[in-house]
Amino acid sequence: MAAFRRPLQRRLLASAALATAMTSLAACAGAGTSGTAGKDAVGTKPRKNVAAGECGSVPKIDPKDSSGALASLGSPVVENFNGFTNPVEASAWKDWKPSHDGPYKVALSWPPRNNAFLTEMYNAVKKTLEASGNVTITKELTPTSPSDVPGQLQQINQLIGDKPDLIITQPIAPGPSAKVMDAAAKAGIPVVSAWNSSPTPSAVSVGLNNFLQAATTASKVVQAMDGKGDVLLVHGIPGIQQDADAMAGFKAVLKLCPDIKVAGEVTGAYVSATTKAAVLQFLSTHPAGVDGVLQAGAMGVGVINAFKQLGKPVPPLADIGSSRGSVAYAHQNASTHQEFGTSTPDAAIGVSIANVALKMLAGDGPKVNQVITQPVYITNDNLDEIYQDGWDISNTANAAGKDDDFMSESYIAQFFTKSS
Repeated sequence: MAAFRRPLQRRLLASAALATAMTSLAACAGAGTSGTAGKDAVGTKPRKNVAAGECGSVPKIDPKDSSGALASLGSPVVENFNGFTNPVEASAWKDWKPSHDGPYKVALSWPPRNNAFLTEMYNAVKKTLEASGNVTITKELTPTSPSDVPGQLQQINQLIGDKPDLIITQPIAPGPSAKVMDAAAKAGIPVVSAWNSSPTPSAVSVGLNNFLQAATTASKVVQAMDGKGDVLLVHGIPGIQQDADAMAGFKAVLKLCPDIKVAGEVTGAYVSATTKAAVLQFLSTHPAGVDGVLQAGAMGVGVINAFKQLGKPVPPLADIGSSRGSVAYAHQNASTHQEFGTSTPDAAIGVSIANVALKMLAGDGPKVNQVITQPVYITNDNLDEIYQDGWDISNTANAAGKDDDFMSESYIAQFFTKSS
């Protein structure tokens, strides 16, 4: 299996190479319908040489780029938008610069920081902005709960009334939030949408292509299954964008595999204990197990612990948003289990979000409304580089390589009018 790990300084070119490699591999074996890859041959390596359009390949789906703004950035960047579900449009802020010299006023709206990911990302945004010496954070608002969409919308409107130079928010619900971002644009205030992509040219979204990371990990799982058998889909929270994008990526891959069927779908709510309970309940009615599991994000530990509790081998798993626990399990069982995961560098994501905001405040206009990348993929080939001593299966914190900077400065520069 070709190694997915790449030097982060070369992310731009390597992402294009990855996408090319993933769609130029040869056909996945598809004979038979009973499926035994996961039950009898846990850890089967992905097949090589899967041809584009065949089982085990990543589907090629053009992004929604009606304006041609994305295409103008060039193929290495465009490859990272394969299957991206939100429209990519020319940014409303391409020719914008602040009306005054710094220091600039920046306001923040963030969901409750009730886990390490949200906390570390938020802290990195603040630290990077303040370290620039040219930003004053004027207000920080947080709604009452992670589901308080009306409260966050009201708070963003409040920030607009305070007239900062720029707003950074992680929107709980990107769709409904687009309206307040449009209102901010009418007031001359750009919004940086952190991690969750917003469907409006009024915002500049910074994050991952959730569809593509799901499709990429799923393609490796179905290769390990020899293109036949049963899979279990594990939702995070049905109806939210991240879950919908992940499921779209999974199902696009499965559509190419006529000998693989979905045995069931459960919901883990992005919580390990909830995921374990849901998978255990599913397995109680499907004692034969499944040949693969596709989980929508950060629920790998719950899936693994469910199979372990029943004494069943862990089948090939699409481990999106790998945790330290799932990486530790893969490291401890490398001879029998293949890891197909993704890195989530919490602090580095926050740094990238802040760097996009700083470039905008410097008058280096963004060309498009979506600044998107792919994650670093975690496989058995680079497992030793990711795993750290002391990690164990109970650790649900995000896993990331020590050198994973999420988006290098040279990658971000490709999206801006001056620095590119």
